[in-house]
Amino acid sequence: MRENHFSLGGFLMNLVFPPRCQNCGKLSGTDLLCEACAAGLHKVGENPCRFCGRDADRCRCDYGRNLLFEQNVSAYYYEQTGRALLQKFKFQGDKACYDNILAPGFLKRVRGVFSGIPFDYIVPVPMYEREKGRFDQTLYLARSLSQKMGIACRTDLLRKVQKTPPQHLQKAKDRGENVKEAFLACKKNELQGVCILLVDDVATTFSTLNACTAALKAAGADRILSACLMTTAGRTKNQGDAK
Repeated sequence: MRENHFSLGGFLMNLVFPPRCQNCGKLSGTDLLCEACAAGLHKVGENPCRFCGRDADRCRCDYGRNLLFEQNVSAYYYEQTGRALLQKFKFQGDKACYDNILAPGFLKRVRGVFSGIPFDYIVPVPMYEREKGRFDQTLYLARSLSQKMGIACRTDLLRKVQKTPPQHLQKAKDRGENVKEAFLACKKNELQGVCILLVDDVATTFSTLNACTAALKAAGADRILSACLMTTAGRTKNQGDAK
């Protein structure tokens, strides 16, 4: 039987500072998100495309034809509440919205899909070295997975050596060229034959993940799989093509 523990301090705190939605700020009862924001956080389904990690009706990857990595998984769609939470996490450094709301689903998805794969390292998609004064949300994601999965997080195996315009400002057809040769693998002697989990915050055209994969494989890595917290996938096919 589950025990109910009454906390007078907690009760009084809730009276003075009633719980509010961590997305919109409205009263949320005892939940982290209000009912409306919870409904707007869209998770990827249980049987996504094995290549791009999106639900079948949102898959745009042409069954992996243009993907250099072996497989991708994503936990949420970058839309509505998901978009708002990720922007707070990424641009405001709001770690609580990730730790409290998004992290459990991300970890569950990565563990579930990649169960049994012998990863040697977790590698975050790096930011350009001269931009490293700001909060690095992708490194935070990678370290979070590393701690929970017991896999070493390596930040010394991949560098971004060219400053590139933000991918979200590029047209889909230009994103591959925008990051071409922007990444360089390091310590090649430690990359020979390894299996890597490459981590990023959002997957769109997969151009960045492809560029990182190309660099790591050219340096000797054997298997590259990727995990993204969210994926953009536009509208479902029955709503018409998004791109």
